[in-house]
Amino acid sequence: MSRTRLGRTATLLVAPSVLVLALASPATAKAPPTPSGLPSALEAPASYVGPISCAKPHKGTARLGALLVSTWPATSWSGQRDCSTATSEHHDGRAIDWMTNARKKNGKKRGDDLNRWLLATDKRGNAFANARRLGVMYIIWNNRIWSSYRASSGWRVYNGCTAKSRAGTAYDTTCHRNHVHLSLSWAGARGYTSYWDKTVAGPNFGPCRPADLNWAYRYTKKRTTPCPSYRRVTPAPGSSSLHRTLVAYSGLRITKGTRGPAVRAVQQALRIPASGVWDARSRSAMRAYKGARRMTNNAVVGTRVWRSLLAATAPTNRVSAS
Repeated sequence: MSRTRLGRTATLLVAPSVLVLALASPATAKAPPTPSGLPSALEAPASYVGPISCAKPHKGTARLGALLVSTWPATSWSGQRDCSTATSEHHDGRAIDWMTNARKKNGKKRGDDLNRWLLATDKRGNAFANARRLGVMYIIWNNRIWSSYRASSGWRVYNGCTAKSRAGTAYDTTCHRNHVHLSLSWAGARGYTSYWDKTVAGPNFGPCRPADLNWAYRYTKKRTTPCPSYRRVTPAPGSSSLHRTLVAYSGLRITKGTRGPAVRAVQQALRIPASGVWDARSRSAMRAYKGARRMTNNAVVGTRVWRSLLAATAPTNRVSAS
């Protein structure tokens, strides 16, 4: 597909080596405002940086969601997900699901209009300029995916979603027919790209996990170099079910309101009701646990707590990386 010269219809055109998604004509398209005073330079296409932490939507993520809803008031957006496996930038606070339905004429036009605007060439000749200025890493919409780090490939079939077996409404969420998914770079998620502050953002690789834990703790500062590559931490032979679960979620930051299986495992380790929600009772138990071990007197589950829990539940008081 040509990512920047978009056609006038909403049909899918298939060529021998490339899929072309032809979106709405610019003459009839609606789009968010492009700020005035943008610098002539702009961000490089966002490279792929996978999910590694657990956080609420960051400032830039929330601002982009609000921008879409203000442009198309009939829509909504969501970002946060319960952290269960580090497989989506939603867990990092770096992704948006913007709700618009490709099965409806107006819904499809909204999604097409947004993507036309994101991927259009600006007056200076910069390809997919608004996507770059917002730090968009990839887009999934209506059976297809576009990635800034594979821009030359254009729109590609996502997850086999053009197959006849996936044509039914049961696959509308999986195939992103009822929403547009936007995953952002760390600079985009933090909200300091040129679209927002007129300053061109450099590389940012986000938080890094330590070698002995499976999740990064949280974003604290810009990181301009890639994270070290560590093998996934695995439990020692003979580990209990609880220890194996703790190892899987080790390092994940748990605070007030955090939900999911990681919370449940920590509650089990504390021997309190395992509701899966980091509620008042859980926070009280954690303060007591940390106080008894001369840790910081708060209810946050951080790296020191994870290491303590792993040591307490490991069959040999150690965790092995393999």
